[in-house]
Amino acid sequence: MNPVQFEVIWHRILQIADEMGIHYLRCSGSQTVVTGNDGATAVMLPDTGLVAIGPYIATQSNVLPLIVESTKRTCADNPGIEEGDIFICNDPYSGAIHHADVAVVAPVFIEGELTAWLGVSGHQLDIGGMDPGGFAINAVDTHQEGLRIPPVKIVERGRLREDIFAWVMNQVRDPLVGLDVKAQLAAIHVGTRGLHALAGRFGLEALGEVMTGSIDYVERRFRDRLRELPDGEWREVQFIDHDGHTPEIYRIELKLTKTGDRLVFDFTGTSPNARGLINSAYSGLIAGVLCGTYIQLAYDLPWNRGIQNCIEVISEEGTVNNCAYPAPCSMATISAVIVTIDTVFGSVARMLLASEDLRGEAMSMWTGSSMGPIVSGTSQHGYPFVYTEMSHFAGGGGARTDADGVDTGGIVFNTTPNVANIEEIEADFPLLYLFRNHLEDSGGPGRFRGGRSAELAYLTWRAPEGYLEGSFAGTGGEMPNAIGLSGGLPGASIRLMMVSESGVHDALDRGEMPPSRLEDIPGRHETLPIKHPRRAFGRNEVWYHNWQGAAGYGDPITRAPEAVRHDLTEGVISSRVAEEIHGLALDSSGGVDEKATAHRRLEIRRERLGGEPKSAENTEFPPGARRITDDLWLSGGEVRCGRCGETLGEASRPLERAKEIIGPITGAGPVRGEAYSALYGAERFFLRRQVCPGCGTQLEVRVEMEGAPRPGWMLKARN
Repeated sequence: MNPVQFEVIWHRILQIADEMGIHYLRCSGSQTVVTGNDGATAVMLPDTGLVAIGPYIATQSNVLPLIVESTKRTCADNPGIEEGDIFICNDPYSGAIHHADVAVVAPVFIEGELTAWLGVSGHQLDIGGMDPGGFAINAVDTHQEGLRIPPVKIVERGRLREDIFAWVMNQVRDPLVGLDVKAQLAAIHVGTRGLHALAGRFGLEALGEVMTGSIDYVERRFRDRLRELPDGEWREVQFIDHDGHTPEIYRIELKLTKTGDRLVFDFTGTSPNARGLINSAYSGLIAGVLCGTYIQLAYDLPWNRGIQNCIEVISEEGTVNNCAYPAPCSMATISAVIVTIDTVFGSVARMLLASEDLRGEAMSMWTGSSMGPIVSGTSQHGYPFVYTEMSHFAGGGGARTDADGVDTGGIVFNTTPNVANIEEIEADFPLLYLFRNHLEDSGGPGRFRGGRSAELAYLTWRAPEGYLEGSFAGTGGEMPNAIGLSGGLPGASIRLMMVSESGVHDALDRGEMPPSRLEDIPGRHETLPIKHPRRAFGRNEVWYHNWQGAAGYGDPITRAPEAVRHDLTEGVISSRVAEEIHGLALDSSGGVDEKATAHRRLEIRRERLGGEPKSAENTEFPPGARRITDDLWLSGGEVRCGRCGETLGEASRPLERAKEIIGPITGAGPVRGEAYSALYGAERFFLRRQVCPGCGTQLEVRVEMEGAPRPGWMLKARN
């Protein structure tokens, strides 16, 4: 085909995927969808191959082909698949990620021929079950988690099945779910109309050629990119704390092997199914692998089946990110799935750092986990509601090789992140927000710091019943999941608190201003488990939470002193972090004391080494040496410090001779799990720092747990 015509048709297909999402968001009445963009769209081939996705929640888009596969397998013969049909499904064991992500998929027939499938997915306000909002904290099997719909025909030959629609609505608490489902059906109509118009203008044969050709194009480009990257193995280990019943720790282990133009993601060693809701089915595993790969390696390519054709995933069924029926998995998206993304993100980033041409694309991990704060009850307008507090979508962006991460820039699996205005939330629900602020010290320190997260507090306000019900599902309170690169430190972890007997309602009734910081809220402060079942909260009770920050890049004592001073002045970091982690010293006027700062940073190197650091002057490498991180070079098969030239190991054991320093996670800053260590009476996680034994440069920092496998990496010689 003429390349220009190919591009015109291809971009029109991409636009159709986007337009479906726009119509969905505009028709839905859900705060979760409208203000959080928590939905997804996709165009697929008749054989389910992913052609194009809309710019929304990438993980939800990735599983729409799996839902179509289940629909074809279970519905082809009875009740049949015909023109004008639309099927609804939210079963994690049929391709959905978790129960709250309800999808509709539809065949598109043009000139009597099955030409494509369309899909629309969205996070519903409620899905029934034991807890409002879709996260069943106390569940022990999937049957307790709410409505679980296998592929069912909800629209038959263009006509809504009122019996099926009523069946869905009979199971949920919030009537807005009905509007949201109809918004999804409207989006399918928009996509069908768009494909018909495209075929009418350019011809059915041209449309089919472009859909299949786009997959071939992406695969070819992606294989070319993989061939530019070094061969090797990268191992990541990440953790999920608390399963809804006990604070047990679960591991997700990944060995990424890159050979030539192929990636193998091997999750052997991952913990078995949890008893609680944190698991993901196979669908969530695939969604996480693809999402992490897209963002780091396919940033300039359309995201479709062509990328998946270059990937192999190895996983044993019955593990926490590939669970076996009937394991509960209502929290999959914000637990096993996002932690799987973290493992992929960390391993791929380290692979990029070892590339001479692509290292500038590497990023430290973004906000390393997500959360589901749920509020339910009767609104001030007199109707039942369920609200998922979506402010955590304003997560921090990971630090880059040449710049800080973006503060509250988004959450990694949402390509168009958004959060609601406080006033809009308060207008819809009987809540009053005391504050929503950037969280001090939340970004991981480094040469370039991770993006900040935030904190908020709210209370029941003018609720007809005088109280509301609240629950909370989060991951990463005991430890951060956002791990840095090249010696950068991890970001903050989650924290959930209830302040009772605060007197805030009484103060507001007296016309007084409410407190604007957690420390200023009077009353009894109680740290709550990060999987907290439903409880009532009413007068003078305040809910508080913060979410994880993003990770830093590079040794913090190499950050420009003026950048540290600016962060301190602007309240981004505390004086403790500025002085102890960055080694900053100020003069009497508040400016940088260059001499004292240099001396303090030299002292930090001495503390790391227990002696005098080696001079870093006149370090040169022979021709053929190449940089594999900011501070590591590969020369003649040896890995050497880029600052002082010290030999640290071989390519197969790159940091074998590095000095290791073990310490508490709070060495990266406050809000790094200390609240939960106190709650559980134990510090189960620690920081392992690897520093150059010559000059004391911090080369790598990991969050680890005693007895767990250690992460690491090795490079292989090119063929």
